[in-house]
Amino acid sequence: MIEPLRRYQWLLRLLAPALLLMARKQDPARWQERLGRYTGPLPERPIWLHAASFGEAKAAGILIEALRQQGYQGPWLVTTTTRTGGEAIQAFLRPGDRHLYAPLDLQGTVQRALQQLAPRLLLVMEVEIWPNLWAECQRQGVPVVLANARLSESSLRKYLKFLPRLWRATLQRADCILAQSESIAARFRQLGVAAERVQISGNLKYSQALPADIETRGAALRQQLGPRRLVWLAASTHEGEEAIALECHRVLLQSYPDLLLVIVPRHPQRFEQLAELCQQSGLNFQRRSLATDQSVASDTQLYLADTLGELLNFYAAVDLCWVAGSFVDVGGHNILEPAACGCAVVVGPDMRNFEAICQEFVAAQALLQVGTPAQLTEGLQALLADPAQRRAQACIAKQQLRAGVDSAAIQARCCAGVIGLSV
Repeated sequence: MIEPLRRYQWLLRLLAPALLLMARKQDPARWQERLGRYTGPLPERPIWLHAASFGEAKAAGILIEALRQQGYQGPWLVTTTTRTGGEAIQAFLRPGDRHLYAPLDLQGTVQRALQQLAPRLLLVMEVEIWPNLWAECQRQGVPVVLANARLSESSLRKYLKFLPRLWRATLQRADCILAQSESIAARFRQLGVAAERVQISGNLKYSQALPADIETRGAALRQQLGPRRLVWLAASTHEGEEAIALECHRVLLQSYPDLLLVIVPRHPQRFEQLAELCQQSGLNFQRRSLATDQSVASDTQLYLADTLGELLNFYAAVDLCWVAGSFVDVGGHNILEPAACGCAVVVGPDMRNFEAICQEFVAAQALLQVGTPAQLTEGLQALLADPAQRRAQACIAKQQLRAGVDSAAIQARCCAGVIGLSV
């Protein structure tokens, strides 16, 4: 019988051309970094932190700051797989730190990358379980920590069904797994991770601080959107979810003819595609990137926020939001950001990426979760009709946030202990 790691390696070799094609499209000027080929000076003996995309990068920034507070002043080497993730992490990097694109998990590629980067620790965010990289780290004596770890029930079933010996062997190579909740920790133990290597640390996103001027920025944006009209937001939408939002909005307009829908798509590469969809919707449509003064006309019914870095401002400006990624096979997106901004939140059925948080918020009536697009329309309509209920839900959500543990400090202390930093 072929060893599971070998089977995995053969599978990746077959997929390598497609993976390289995707890498070229992501950032054509730097695609060779995906092969472990780097130009320019590299940090000496850094902590290598891998955060796949935008959401993980923002959580990674919290952990970087927490480790600095614990006393780590060495360099950081941060890898991402997306350009937006790389842009998000820049705010946390200092001179001497560096961002690169992550090497593909091919055996020769990760060997080449590790030889050049020579990290003192591989710190991986959330679900980035890479068998070849983790095996090579163990061979070279580089400790591995899986931070802010999450594992849904559906993902557990997939791991147990497809090459279970591979995933068990890989996870046992981690020096520490910092699970977001007890239910997640139990799933890792079910995959064979020793109990003493799994620690419940909470979710880093509880530790995320808002910009000090977020209320001012939200108020200014609200003036642009229209201070006397109701505004709802479809946030971080994926393909197929914009159509749900548009259909929902058409129904809501029958009761609220002055209602404005703002769509903020998750991926900027879809901006042009969505602009065409909005243009064909039959609704009065405006595109933020093309507005000269960025004020929304009073007869505009649909506003496409095709700009970067403004999602928090929209959360602080609108009356309520649907956090998307929850009607497609994505697993949902961060509900803590709109909660911190005082925005009432609705989500769809698939919130496996934020399972524990979602359950806590629903139980506390700090969040409305719906199962179908029709229920989404009904839930939004009920909240639009009841301003007191919107305010109460937002207030309870803020209370839930304050009750969260200091996950950043817990995870930073564990990482510091792994590299022998006195805390």
